Amino acid sequence: MAILYESPVCLAVLNPKGRDPFLDYKNGPDCFERGIHAPINFHAYAAATFGAFFDSTEQVLDTRDRFDAVLVLIRRRTWITRDAVKKLKANGVRVIVTWKECSHNQISRQLATSRAMKAYGELLELADGILSPTLAWPPRVGSISQEDFWRKLKFIPTPYPVDLPFWDFSTPIGERCGILIGTREFKTEARGHVHAVARAASLAHEFGIPRVTVINSEKARGMRMLRELAKTFPPGCLEILGTTLPYPDYMKLLSSHRFVYQMDRSTVPGQVAGDSLLARTICAGGSSTIEKMAFPEFSDDGTIRMKNVFERIEHILHDDEEYVAAIQKSQKIAAKSLSFESAARQLGAWSIVTG
Repeated sequence: MAILYESPVCLAVLNPKGRDPFLDYKNGPDCFERGIHAPINFHAYAAATFGAFFDSTEQVLDTRDRFDAVLVLIRRRTWITRDAVKKLKANGVRVIVTWKECSHNQISRQLATSRAMKAYGELLELADGILSPTLAWPPRVGSISQEDFWRKLKFIPTPYPVDLPFWDFSTPIGERCGILIGTREFKTEARGHVHAVARAASLAHEFGIPRVTVINSEKARGMRMLRELAKTFPPGCLEILGTTLPYPDYMKLLSSHRFVYQMDRSTVPGQVAGDSLLARTICAGGSSTIEKMAFPEFSDDGTIRMKNVFERIEHILHDDEEYVAAIQKSQKIAAKSLSFESAARQLGAWSIVTG
């Protein structure tokens, strides 16, 4: 690919003993390939800085001179991450840590044992920096002082390659139709999946929306729930996909809709909203970090009256000029604060990374 910007730093991202294989982004993220992890979520910090993603601590150490710092993902078994950080620090490597699953609920579940809590506290002390990809900071536990915790902590949202032309998944405006439900599971209460599907039914009735699509990721149980909810919709309106899709196919599906709707209140970074940016469309109804940043007029943390939400959605459903203006506004915000170049610049300005 043609390098569109210079990154001031090069970052390795390590998921110790993880499942995602090594990926090298020294030439940037090329066009997507099936079966290869897209440069989103935590892979994006490596991709934005022309770094690499690892699952092996030893492999990072073999190429350590290439990187300014290593971002180590805190896993459910926090002691695995602690051991990796200890090894890196013993070899003089600058280390940043961040939770792999980082919503409040997810972190609480992962710190459910004294062993996990103890290892996490040690991690906070060992690390040179603590990265939060969300506006909901991770908890301070263990012996680290309040002063040191805040000195180490930095908020940098997960970036999306909106500044790389070949990661533009947009569909022509005239070919977009209906709503895609952004959430997929009933079992996590904070996702608000039942409410999102039910509210989409109300939108379909009120505005004559012919198509609402939902992806079922919970097999037979999820299908039973969705078929029951389908009775709430106009006949033939709700389309249920029985399985998750490969990323390129999912993005094609997403971009074929007028907008994405969800009611996720789980303090996550916001992959659905980030994917919406790559599809050059709107994400409405949730309150993830990227939604709050890129779609402030459509983000809802639960305090906005339904009537106001419906009014905003009605405008982008029926007015192409207003719809395009809303997309352009979100893209402008993303270019400034959520793009790959922006993330590289923010990491380069962080003294903990550059030393």
